[in-house]
Amino acid sequence: MNIDRESLPLYLQVKMTLKEEIENDKYPRGSLIPAEPQLEKIFHVSRITIRQAITELEAEGYVKKARGKGTTVTYSSRINESANAIRSFTTEILERKMKPGTSYVTLKKMKPSKSIQDMLELEAKEDVYQLIRIRTANDKPIVLFETYIPGHFELPMDPKAFEDSMYGQFEKANIGKPIVIKETFSSMLADVALSKALHISKGRPILKRIRLSLNDRNEPIEYTISYYDGQTYEYSIELHQR
Repeated sequence: MNIDRESLPLYLQVKMTLKEEIENDKYPRGSLIPAEPQLEKIFHVSRITIRQAITELEAEGYVKKARGKGTTVTYSSRINESANAIRSFTTEILERKMKPGTSYVTLKKMKPSKSIQDMLELEAKEDVYQLIRIRTANDKPIVLFETYIPGHFELPMDPKAFEDSMYGQFEKANIGKPIVIKETFSSMLADVALSKALHISKGRPILKRIRLSLNDRNEPIEYTISYYDGQTYEYSIELHQR
């Protein structure tokens, strides 16, 4: 592979090339990238240049060097969320050194269905806020959130207020943050609406999550149906025997 010796520093060109190859799954997570002598021959550069490129890739979380074992790819294009702690989407994405965002948001008050009314323990005539958002990571659509919030809470009706963390708005409104969550998971295939919302093909696997959150007063504060791109997002659970 030829390197442009009159452009960017050589180590940076090597790093950028390896980074792109890792992101495109030429070297998937858990695999080894070529050893340093091989990379010298591939890029026609010195060992020092290769080591500097790998050092920067390791600092950015793409690889991990181990003496006598080689350099292992640690990067994954899939976003893994631990179900062992309550975190907002914004927090999860920031912890992965990615940029959270919102590409679409609507907010309105409406009459809930009987099932949502029961889940949120509402009076018969009480309204709910319906908040629909498409959240992104590094500008890529990841999940569609369809959230219902009891109407007796005082929340701003400006959709822009919910472009960042919804739980942040809950705390500002003295609703409190989720202390207990109850979740169910299922799988489905993307229909036309989801394929357009998440910029994926129709029929692609979707991870569907339904969440009911309670605050420290044991009040239901949200009922959210989430639709995640199944090829980008995954959940992990750690269990301990009592």
